[in-house]
Amino acid sequence: MIKRFLHFEDSFSITKAAGIVGFFTLVTKFIAIYRERLFSSTFGQGPVLDSYFSAFRIPDFVTNLLVLSTLSVAFLPIYSRLNAKSAKEANEMTHTVITAGTLIIGAICFILFLFSSPLMRILVPGFEEEQFSETLSLTRLFLVSPILFTLSTVFGGVLNANKKFLITSLAPMLYNAGIILGVIFFYPRFGIMGLGYGVITGALLQLAIQIIFVYRQDSYFLPNLRVHSEAIKNLWRLYVPRIFAFDLSNITLLLGTIIGSVAASGSIAALNQAFNLQSVPISIFGYSIAVAAFPVLSEHYAAGDNNGFRRTLYNAMTKTLLFIIPISILTLIFRAYVVRIILGAGAFTWEDTIRTFQLLGVFSFSFFSQSLTTLLSRAFFARHNTKIPVMVNIGALVLNTLLAFILGRSMGVLGLTVAFVVASIVNGMSLFVLLRSDMRQHDTHRQETHSFDKDLSTFIIKCLLASLLFGLVSYGGLKALAPFVNTQTALGIIIQCALSLTAGVLVYAFACVRLGLIPNSKQLWIFSRK
Repeated sequence: MIKRFLHFEDSFSITKAAGIVGFFTLVTKFIAIYRERLFSSTFGQGPVLDSYFSAFRIPDFVTNLLVLSTLSVAFLPIYSRLNAKSAKEANEMTHTVITAGTLIIGAICFILFLFSSPLMRILVPGFEEEQFSETLSLTRLFLVSPILFTLSTVFGGVLNANKKFLITSLAPMLYNAGIILGVIFFYPRFGIMGLGYGVITGALLQLAIQIIFVYRQDSYFLPNLRVHSEAIKNLWRLYVPRIFAFDLSNITLLLGTIIGSVAASGSIAALNQAFNLQSVPISIFGYSIAVAAFPVLSEHYAAGDNNGFRRTLYNAMTKTLLFIIPISILTLIFRAYVVRIILGAGAFTWEDTIRTFQLLGVFSFSFFSQSLTTLLSRAFFARHNTKIPVMVNIGALVLNTLLAFILGRSMGVLGLTVAFVVASIVNGMSLFVLLRSDMRQHDTHRQETHSFDKDLSTFIIKCLLASLLFGLVSYGGLKALAPFVNTQTALGIIIQCALSLTAGVLVYAFACVRLGLIPNSKQLWIFSRK
C-alpha cells in the first residue's frame, strides 16, 4: 500500500498533478479552517490574537520577500535545466543553495532579533506595555521560522522539479497540525508563548517530511559555498529581481497591523482571519494549478515549443477560472454564513462576525486576479523574464500603498482591503496583457495569438454566464428556504446553505456541460489526460 502511494506520481499530467496539489491543499485548508475556528472560539477577536498575528509580520516579511515568493520561483527552472543534463551538478547546486541560504537568512534574522524592539514599536504603536512585551517575545521566537522555510523551499523545489507534488502538498498539513498542537496543548501550559512553540513545531515537521523524501533520491549532503558557479549566477539573476515582485497581501497585512493596533481591539485579528478565509479557494484552485503548470511551462519554453507553452497556459487559465469565478460569487452571497459557520463559536461574538464578513465580501472581488497573478507571474519566470513581473508588481505595490493610506484613514482596515482588491486586479490584468504581448512576439503566425484570444474570451463569457446562473439559483435557494429552517441555530444555517448550494452547483455543472466548458461523460477520459 505504501509502495503504491509513493509511486502514484510515476505517470504525469497537469490535470493529475493539479488534482494532487488541489486535493491535499483542500485537506490542508480544512485543517486550517479548524485551526481558525479553534482560535476564534478560544480567544475571540481580542488582544491575544492581535498579538499573535502581529508577531508574524517581521518574520513573514522576511520569509515572503526572500524565500517563498523569490527562492521558490527562481530555484525550480534552474534546477530543472541542470538536472536534465547532470543530476550530480543539480545536487551540488542544491547543496550550495542550502548552505548559503541558511547562512544569509540566519544572519538577517539575527540582526532583526537585535533590533526587534524598536521595529515592533513602529508596527504596533497602539499596544499597551504588557501586550507589546508578549508580541515582542513571540516575534523573536518566530524569527527562527524563515530559516526553516528556506530549507523547506529548497527541498520542496527539488521534489516539484521532479514532479513529486504529493509530499510537498502533505507538508503544509503538518505545519497546521503543529499550530493546532500549540493551541490545545502548549497554550494551557506556557500561555501565549505556547502558540509560538506550536508554530515552530509545525515548521519543523513540514521540513522533516520533505528532507526524508528528497534523500531517497540524493542520499548525501555536503555543505559547500560554490557561489561562483554558472548555475548559482543564473539563479541569482532570477532571484534578485523577484525580490521586487513582493506579494501585495504582505503590504496590506503590514499596514493593517499598524492601523489596527490603534483601532478597536480585534481589528488586526479580523483582517487576518478574513484574509485566511479568502486564501482558501485561491490556494486550492489558483495556487495548485499554477504549481502544477510551472514546470511544464518551463520545459516548453526551454524546448522552444511556443505552441505547447500557449496550450499549457490556456489550459491552466481556463481551469482556474472555471472554479474561481463561481466561488467568488458564492463567497459574496454566503459571506455571513461562511464566517458564522467556520468561526462563530465560543468567544467569537456577532460583532466579530460582522466585522469579518464585511472584509471577506470585499476580498471576493479579487479572487480571480489573485489566482491568475500566481499563474501569470510563474509563466513569466518560466520564460526567464523577470523584468516585466517586477515592474508591474512595483507599480501595484505603489498603488496599493497610496490607496491604503487614503482609504485607511477614513475606513480603517476595510479601506485597506479595498485598496488591496483594486491593486490586485490592476496587477493581474497588466500581467496578462504584457504576457500576451510577449508571446505574440514569438508567434510564427499572427493567427496563433488571434486563436488564443478568441478561445479565451469565449470561455470567459460562457463561464460568467454559468456563474451568474449559479449565483441566482443559490441566492434564490437561501431566500426560499429561510421560512422552513431555524436560522438561529448552526444546524439550521448548515441545512439552508447546503441545500441552496447543492441546487446552485447542479445548475452550474449542467450549464458548464451545455456550454462546452467541461466535458460530458464521453469526453471525460480525454479531458483527464490533458
